[in-house]
Amino acid sequence: MFPFLTQLLPQAKQSFVAGRKELKKLSGYRHTEYGLILSSTLLGLAVGSSVAIFHMAVAFCEGIFDKFFLAANTYPVLRYLFFPFIVAAGGLIVGLLNATLFKGVEDEGLDSVVNAVSRDGVLIHRRSSFKAILTAAFSIGSGGGAGREAPTILLGASVGSNLGRILRLRSEQLRILGAAGAAAAISAIFNAPLGGIVFGIETIIGEVSVNAFVPLVIASVMATGTSRLFLGDSPILVAPPIQAVQLQDYFLLAVVGILSGGIALFYLKSYNWCFEKTEQLLKRFPDFLRPALGGLAQGVLVALLPTMLETTYDPINYAIAGTGTSLVAGLSVGALVVAGLTVLIKPFSTAITLGSGGAGGTLAPALKIGALFGFAFGFLLQLIVPSTSPGLYALVGTAAVLAGCYRMPLTGGILVFEICRNYTLILPLMFASIFATFVVQRAKVHTFNPLDRPFTKTV
Repeated sequence: MFPFLTQLLPQAKQSFVAGRKELKKLSGYRHTEYGLILSSTLLGLAVGSSVAIFHMAVAFCEGIFDKFFLAANTYPVLRYLFFPFIVAAGGLIVGLLNATLFKGVEDEGLDSVVNAVSRDGVLIHRRSSFKAILTAAFSIGSGGGAGREAPTILLGASVGSNLGRILRLRSEQLRILGAAGAAAAISAIFNAPLGGIVFGIETIIGEVSVNAFVPLVIASVMATGTSRLFLGDSPILVAPPIQAVQLQDYFLLAVVGILSGGIALFYLKSYNWCFEKTEQLLKRFPDFLRPALGGLAQGVLVALLPTMLETTYDPINYAIAGTGTSLVAGLSVGALVVAGLTVLIKPFSTAITLGSGGAGGTLAPALKIGALFGFAFGFLLQLIVPSTSPGLYALVGTAAVLAGCYRMPLTGGILVFEICRNYTLILPLMFASIFATFVVQRAKVHTFNPLDRPFTKTV
């Protein structure tokens, strides 16, 4: 009846078979280097968007809790009375989330990321992405003592790992995308693609290979560009114009580097001791209640010393500006005291938050400790040499303490240089970072770097 159908059907069948072959051939490209480049591009876009969402979530929670902080701060008595309960409320929310919505999700921080990257085929649970965003937003936004970088790293690695699962990539490619996602997250949160790439090499992969390096670069650049689209292109750390560093200044920079290594050792040992003690003391309480109890203790520290908060980089910016701290303006004894107390107490603040089950990381506190130590050093040196810039030593201390705490001599200097966008500082920053890393390495103390056989739960 329809003779043309007898001619059309064989042709349609041939076209269908040819189309399936082409699709199968195209699908096979996902296992090639070209496919990995495309996957890394998609990963960078996804991680940049996820980091923007995370940043907005922290800001949203911070805005909610800020209303309570401002109300309690109206009268000094209310401040000391209610601050601990405000931070405890945030901890209770984190505990309830962990006990209900995220029950069974154990992925946390750098340890989980490095474990997944170092073992073929290990996936980071997709619920880890949501856990990293929600728990860290409430913990940090309510006044917790840990930073936002570790949850961001886990978020990026989880996005990379699950993108690879969706694309049905091979185990080796899953590892690369997980590492690229973590590096992209650091790049996006700090607006520093080069620092994120070096961070991924020094703390996640541990080696340089072409197969891993190319995806790291692509994902980091795309994530940074995407986050800038949502969050803007303003530097996190605002460094003022600093006079050029002369050859004779490198002796003092070496001294700062060595002392920064000592500060890093203090941070590592104090954190480790306090973390274990906090876990032991709270072991008798239900899991969901522990972050609230830790928040109560952290709240006391916040009421006494607001520089314990991790919702802002203002203390670091005041230090590198050489104008004091966020509590005491100007080069005064008061500013020196606040800086010294922050350096001494901050490791315990971070350990209490994380040891009790709160969310966050140790990287941002290291930046703060380094900046305020460097400011204190520069302040005292200025009494002897009036031309000294406390801001310069604050920046150098920031990079050096970070490098020592994570055993990453390159990342410490490059990340801080890229954040503050002052090219003249690259040599002083890396010079001091090398000395700090050397001091920690010679002391044979394990750092927060999971590749350095972590001594405790590093996040």
